[in-house]
Amino acid sequence: MAAIVNKSEKPALTDSQKRIFQFICKYIQQSGYPPAIRDIGKAFDIASPNGVMCHLRALQKKGYIQRDEKNEERGGRARSITIPGVSAGGFSLPLLGVVAAGKTIEAVEQDERLEMRELFNQDNLYVLKVRGTSMIESQIADGDFVIIKKQETADNGEKVVAMVDKAMTLKKFYKRKDHIRLEPCNSNMDPIIVDPAKESVAVLGVLVGVIRKC
Repeated sequence: MAAIVNKSEKPALTDSQKRIFQFICKYIQQSGYPPAIRDIGKAFDIASPNGVMCHLRALQKKGYIQRDEKNEERGGRARSITIPGVSAGGFSLPLLGVVAAGKTIEAVEQDERLEMRELFNQDNLYVLKVRGTSMIESQIADGDFVIIKKQETADNGEKVVAMVDKAMTLKKFYKRKDHIRLEPCNSNMDPIIVDPAKESVAVLGVLVGVIRKC
């Protein structure tokens, strides 16, 4: 998605400035937040943070980006960069540290962000909302959001989203010689047995994560 920029009202960019501007736009769209100064430096082989800042100041002066310099930290993430018309397509949250679920630990503040795509370290992800209780013994409850990696194959025992005759279901996958077994993680429910010769069945993706709103 291209940035919405009225170039007739802005000075032209140099080739270097144009590449950096496009890099920042794409980074925001994919990650949900601006790149770190070190990220820009690494992408364009600029060794000095001051070198990156010179480009940012030029982009700001020409009206392509907006910055709050007081909130920028030396060598840190240029979180104060905003670009009119560029929306975030990723999703991230502040990662402030580690909390103990057992013995207490010292609180050490962090200044990072947790980006969902980086957390699962893969592309082709999508999210589905769970309806029903067939997976409760795998800690997947009604109303949870499951993160699925889009793929058409799965290993036995993996939790998959499968399409059976136009009906979608989340189950454990087992491929046998003459049938496919879709096993619930709920001892009160029976498995779904599918004969591929008689019914349409396809794997739509494999479970990689669960999100629960408390």
